[in-house]
Amino acid sequence: MGGVVQRRKSCLTSSCLRLRLSDTLDANSIVYYLHRVEPYASKVKSVLAERGDLAVTLRIVDEVVFTLIRLEAWRRLGIRKLDQLREHIRKHGLNEFNDVINDVEEMIDRLGIIVLEDKGGLTEILETIGKYSLLPGDALIAITARHYGIDTILTFDEDFKQVPWLKVTP
Repeated sequence: MGGVVQRRKSCLTSSCLRLRLSDTLDANSIVYYLHRVEPYASKVKSVLAERGDLAVTLRIVDEVVFTLIRLEAWRRLGIRKLDQLREHIRKHGLNEFNDVINDVEEMIDRLGIIVLEDKGGLTEILETIGKYSLLPGDALIAITARHYGIDTILTFDEDFKQVPWLKVTP
């Protein structure tokens, strides 16, 4: 099926996705949850417990993995600058960051989160950036949510409150 990178066995058509998916998780909610940053992690946990069909986009997965690698590099290796991280990865590879990458994959698998391909064209992204004062990555997330009929985003980012087709929770 075009558009879905990973899906539950019970949802095999794009119309099923449009009918059943109502929530997406933003990157900050996943990072706070995985790192047990309170009070955010508890709020995310309660939402996860009550909602069944959740989705993330590839853009969100990218943000989460990148953020977690940066945090681990800072925490374990004292690397704060992006150019230093790139140099370290060129020399040593990503093996020492496998735990954080696996944490993301395990969370997605354990909770049955559907991973969706990003949607939207250049004009749509640029218009959304301008109209709602969003950063490009957030505009792409909002457009993708609209494309799939997702009406709620679990985020602690106030910027999404300006997007009329998204309800921000918690």
